[in-house]
Amino acid sequence: MKQGTKWLPLFSTNFLGVFNNNYFKLLIITISVSWFPKEHNISSFIVSLASGLFFVPYILFSPLAGKLSQIMYKKRIIVYSRIVEFPIYLIGALGFYFENLYIVLTCIFLLGTVSTLFSPAKYGLIRDIGGNEGISFGTGTLEMLTFFGNIVGPVVASIIADHYNYILLSMILIGVAILSLITTVMIKVTESEPNINVKETINPIIFLINSFKWAKSYVGMNLIVLGLGIFWMIDGMLQMNLIVHCPNFLKLSNTQMSMIMSVALIGIGIGSYTAGVLSGGKVELLLTLIGGFGMTIFLFLTFVIQPNNAALFSFFIFFIAMFSGFYMVPLSSYIQLKIEGRKQGKMIAYSNFITFILLFIGSVLFGVISDNFGTNAVFLFLLIIIISMTLILLFFVKDFKNRLQILFSKKQ
Repeated sequence: MKQGTKWLPLFSTNFLGVFNNNYFKLLIITISVSWFPKEHNISSFIVSLASGLFFVPYILFSPLAGKLSQIMYKKRIIVYSRIVEFPIYLIGALGFYFENLYIVLTCIFLLGTVSTLFSPAKYGLIRDIGGNEGISFGTGTLEMLTFFGNIVGPVVASIIADHYNYILLSMILIGVAILSLITTVMIKVTESEPNINVKETINPIIFLINSFKWAKSYVGMNLIVLGLGIFWMIDGMLQMNLIVHCPNFLKLSNTQMSMIMSVALIGIGIGSYTAGVLSGGKVELLLTLIGGFGMTIFLFLTFVIQPNNAALFSFFIFFIAMFSGFYMVPLSSYIQLKIEGRKQGKMIAYSNFITFILLFIGSVLFGVISDNFGTNAVFLFLLIIIISMTLILLFFVKDFKNRLQILFSKKQ
């Protein structure tokens, strides 16, 4: 397979899967509200519940996912995941037909479970496809497309919600699932042999304790994992906040809200891709610091100014999203570079475990903060979290300090 096209099947199936999960989740959030009397005002509750149910499987099953990525071929895991997803989407489509909240929420939990098992395998294939020199490019592009899926899925769902058409809703859901399976089968990769003798626990508590101790053998790794998890927590809370803030504070329709999500999409895409390119085949930790401080500045402006103009608000969201791409790519690449072979699946599973604990906490905190203090207070909370994490990485992870010392020594 040619150099430029060898990545395409992995990138495609990742984008399509993320798109469909987020498309389905936002359909639940926007459409199921209409199944209840307006006076109930349950939008924030459904946002938190649907997001939380998608995150819980990552907490429960990340240890199992990490073990599977070591004892099985990673491509096989991805193919099986796509096969299992198909009937879940079919049942989910029926849930919308019958306007049954229990069915669609059960499906979002099951989709979260499948995604949990899929995640270590997809990241583990990056080195197998591109080698060490392809890690930054592969990670940057994969993360960019993950963000595309995170935004494009809700954008399409928002438009569908404003112009409800059950047939179109279902055709998109099922059609994307089919395309995702096809692109998965097209992945061409040479993997190392699975290690069938792995003795890893699948108990989440024991897994967390053992993984934390194991990660300590790699200097600074636990803080890198925490930093990556904090990023995803911020991303999740920001997306939930847009869903509530845009209609309630800016008085926008679902379709208009989707335009602001598109702005975030462009920002994240530019940030992630540019970070991958600027890294130049290595892990450039300075980009994480630039990203963290950049996000801090624009979150501060959003909180203080409280723009009620959609254009100015979109401007701030664009730069928050762009700098988030700068922040995230080096952290994800760092994990993949430091951990080689089949152990990479274990580290990615540990990283996912921490990430989704934080995402679950974030979904709960979003409900508490937005209900009691308003959506603008969420921007302040995110500001405090990102500046704190950026400073922790700078002062307590040796590789960050070393990179700064090298930079300043070159200038002298």
